[in-house]
Amino acid sequence: MSSYSEALTAASTVGASHARDEHEMALFCAGPLQTLVGAVSPQLVWEGAQRQGLSTQDLAALCACDRSAVEALQW
Repeated sequence: MSSYSEALTAASTVGASHARDEHEMALFCAGPLQTLVGAVSPQLVWEGAQRQGLSTQDLAALCACDRSAVEALQW
């Protein structure tokens, strides 16, 4: 597993359509995450989602239905 900053850099280099899931998730966390959920740390949410084994689609679905679960990923 790479770090959040490494994943974000890799995703920015290759683009979202060619990024691995952890890299795509970093873009999601750096972009629409706070619009969808509110005041959360993109890096901490990404790290928590990686620990839980969530995919980017899983995280996006969680943002849509359970904001408190997304917030809990930070801890």
